[in-house]
Amino acid sequence: MKSIIFLLMILVMPSLALAAQEPTERVKLGVADIIGIASDSALSVEQKKQSLSDVIEKHVDIQASAQRVLGKYWRQASDTEKRQFMVLLKGVLVDTYIVLLEQYDNQTVDYTSETIKKKVYASVDTEIHTKENIIPVSYQLYQRNNEWKIYDFVAEGLSMIRTFSNDYKSTLKKSGVSGLNEALATKLAQK
Repeated sequence: MKSIIFLLMILVMPSLALAAQEPTERVKLGVADIIGIASDSALSVEQKKQSLSDVIEKHVDIQASAQRVLGKYWRQASDTEKRQFMVLLKGVLVDTYIVLLEQYDNQTVDYTSETIKKKVYASVDTEIHTKENIIPVSYQLYQRNNEWKIYDFVAEGLSMIRTFSNDYKSTLKKSGVSGLNEALATKLAQK
């Protein structure tokens, strides 16, 4: 039995490793993981949050997202502030998207196009088909250490990065990254 499992691992792992090299395949794997969490009614909300956190860790480049959300404030922040912000941003993503998981109703996803720019940036366009309409979603990816990861997505013209940047702009102006980190930590603790 162990030899059969080992053989399957040898056959499957190279294809997964190659699949992860391509932007569209990265998005497909991430979407499949999210749908798996959303459709598993046996998971509690806390288990879904932990699973979603794991998916974000696996498929999202939190550092690239954090740099873009903070913009010029990223360069001014200390290493400790940057690390703390990345942890908090991941928490915000989990809390934001756990709500969306609850709205899952067997929607399907079509992958319509892939564009690679300068060998390290990619855009994967998709369409989410609901019962009522089609929602265009574009995933933005960055390749670091030969691995593609998502750093932003645009749903119906709204960028996650731009939305967070706009939401955090006034706090950053008043209190810098440390003030934003404090505000986000307080908000996340209330959930």
